[in-house]
Amino acid sequence: MIESRARSSHLSNVRHFLDIDQFRAADLRSMLDRGLAYKRGGQRAMPLAGRVLAMIFEKPSTRTRVSFEVAMKQLGGEVVLLDGRTTQLGRGETVADTARVLSRYVDAIMIRTDDPERLTELAQYATVPVINGLTDASHPCQLMADVMTLEEHRGSTKGQIVTWCGDGNNVAASWIQG
Repeated sequence: MIESRARSSHLSNVRHFLDIDQFRAADLRSMLDRGLAYKRGGQRAMPLAGRVLAMIFEKPSTRTRVSFEVAMKQLGGEVVLLDGRTTQLGRGETVADTARVLSRYVDAIMIRTDDPERLTELAQYATVPVINGLTDASHPCQLMADVMTLEEHRGSTKGQIVTWCGDGNNVAASWIQG
């Protein structure tokens, strides 16, 4: 199974989810619509059956861990939880080596890290999709969840003005990109 997983992951067009501004509006809309359909129960398929997501938490978070883990399980997948204390990444293994090793065993990688450059390097060397769970520069998954919540309670965001109150942080940066 590992060999077939590694072979199938060497796709020439790996699509990572690193920042909102790397996607066309139509693609983001499609992701939101699909997420809303699953949340409303309109989709019963298990599209991630047999798939494994590695979750790297250099910066811990209860909400991110639970939301990713529950989503994977509800869609039929499994997770492997990693942190700096329990992996070689925290003891000097390069990000490139970690990306290569994980790409042999899992179908996607989510990382929460302070350093946006670590995210970029992980994506550069991974042969499976990499998801930005948070960096100090952006928080695209949070933005997608915020937009979904806003639309569920207020309707379409098309033409709407969103006001940000607070510090200029990673979530604010993702709202600007959005």
